[in-house]
Amino acid sequence: MTTTTRRKKRKVHKAKLIEHLPTNDIHIHLEGADYLCELCGDTLKVMGEKVVREEVIFIPARLEKNRYIEHSYDCQACRKQDISSIKRAQAPKAPLQNSLASPSVIAWVMHQKYNLSLPLYRQEKEWQNYGLLVSRKTLANWLIRASEEWLQPIYERLRQYLIKEPVIHADETPYQILNRSDGKPSTSQARIWLFQAVQESQYPITYYHSSLTRSRENIIEVLSEEFEGYCHCDGYVAYQNIPGLTVVGCWAHMRRKFVDASGDKGQAAIGVAYCNQLFALERRFENLSTAERKWQRQIQLKPILKEFWEWLEQLPVLAKSKLGQAVAYGRHLKEELMRVLEDGRLALSNNLAERKIRPLTIGRKNFLFSKSELGATTNAIVYSIMETAKANGLNPYSYLCRLLTDLPNLPFRQQPELIETYMPWAQEIQDFCK
Repeated sequence: MTTTTRRKKRKVHKAKLIEHLPTNDIHIHLEGADYLCELCGDTLKVMGEKVVREEVIFIPARLEKNRYIEHSYDCQACRKQDISSIKRAQAPKAPLQNSLASPSVIAWVMHQKYNLSLPLYRQEKEWQNYGLLVSRKTLANWLIRASEEWLQPIYERLRQYLIKEPVIHADETPYQILNRSDGKPSTSQARIWLFQAVQESQYPITYYHSSLTRSRENIIEVLSEEFEGYCHCDGYVAYQNIPGLTVVGCWAHMRRKFVDASGDKGQAAIGVAYCNQLFALERRFENLSTAERKWQRQIQLKPILKEFWEWLEQLPVLAKSKLGQAVAYGRHLKEELMRVLEDGRLALSNNLAERKIRPLTIGRKNFLFSKSELGATTNAIVYSIMETAKANGLNPYSYLCRLLTDLPNLPFRQQPELIETYMPWAQEIQDFCK
């Protein structure tokens, strides 16, 4: 016997998906001969109504133009005395002088490239469908100029907040720049660096930095000499021996080394099992306070770590084997991997940074490279603004529109404190762009 049940939860879920949308009620009435009774021919009267279905409709985007007309005013009393007293209303300044681009258009180009990973050559075709013939070169110019003039101050302020954080995560990924100032061929790998505040931070920040090399000078350039704290990373030697920076090792990388060394069998499987124990315990500590987490790690995590290092130290392996590389990685970074016991704010892995660098790697698969160093810097700036906006619960497009509308009309260069009211966590921005 087969029984069937109604999926009421499914219906409720579908209703919640669209409950926030404006509603157009379409009333279906009988017409013509259908409005007459089939038995006696008399006119029917309405007795009730029933909603039979809801559907989502799509309204394609369209372009309009704003034409700003400044009006001039004259004082008639002064004119009678042959005195000129003329005033003219001033239109708000545009984000880009001598350009057709409004804040909403520039923000939408940024949204499509950096949030949806849509390259400019595809956007070029889409703008043509909207009725605007604009080249990808012009779109790129809009992004670069808007970033330089209006987003750069926010970007720099994010860095100033970041270097005051006691705990950060860091990672970097290869990137290609065609026209390099160092004379190297375009096939040489440049880098995009990520520096990320922890999730519990008062000021959630995701900061990207573009560079031509993978050298430690880039880390110092971003963090300057002011940073003093812990930095989670993958073991890359460039982070070592930087004044003020204490490296925290990543157990996810340690586990990955064992997995690569046939982690389902032999000694490598034992290494994976140790790492799995650590992560299983750490999941139980997620909702604890930092002090309690530190205490529980001393009680429960530390004995497993002690046992792991005893096992690792006595392990005889071939240096050039995959397992040998895993053992060498662990032994070399033992101090950094043990550092998680020092502070409850520290994480067992650097997975947060790896997740945060993923938007850039997805975008890279689509737009492949930057033609110039300036273009790569623009990418770093806009990604930083958008990802930080998301981390603070903002709509990135709304936030960009607000910045590109207001900042051209504010004297923030003379009064830098004005920038504070436009940071992603500022109350007015939260109210407007949530």
